[in-house]
Amino acid sequence: MTDPTNTLPGVTAERIRERLPEERDPKAIKRLVAAREYLDGLSVPAIEAKYGWPAQTVYSWLDRFEGRAFEDALYDTPSPGREPALDAAERRRLERALENLPAEAGYDASAWSTALVRQFLREKFDVEYSRRHVRRLMHEAGVPPVGRTTRSGPE
Repeated sequence: MTDPTNTLPGVTAERIRERLPEERDPKAIKRLVAAREYLDGLSVPAIEAKYGWPAQTVYSWLDRFEGRAFEDALYDTPSPGREPALDAAERRRLERALENLPAEAGYDASAWSTALVRQFLREKFDVEYSRRHVRRLMHEAGVPPVGRTTRSGPE
């Protein structure tokens, strides 16, 4: 089913065709393809059938082109997310502490474990993180947690 009267205000099929080869963002490419197909006369159900994109998603993409500037319709607005519990200075203090042995921070241990880093974070910064997040922080600081098993090949 094609409809030659499909329009998107301020958007032309030619503009989309010029932009499409330059675009690298996968979501923006899908939005451009949906808009191109729509402007070429395909109905939303036909676009859904052709590409497997839910009709509601296609309608949402087309609405973006109607309600926003062309460039703004292509990309999602960045979402800042939650503020980190540790600010940049605290994060550096943690990384410096992890560069040294736990004994230098006042702990009776020979290496940092996730439990010990969690304790350090609670005591020094009044911050509570999950073990998984602590492991991520340790990894980013280049400190492997104690207790990880590694496998070595045959000797």
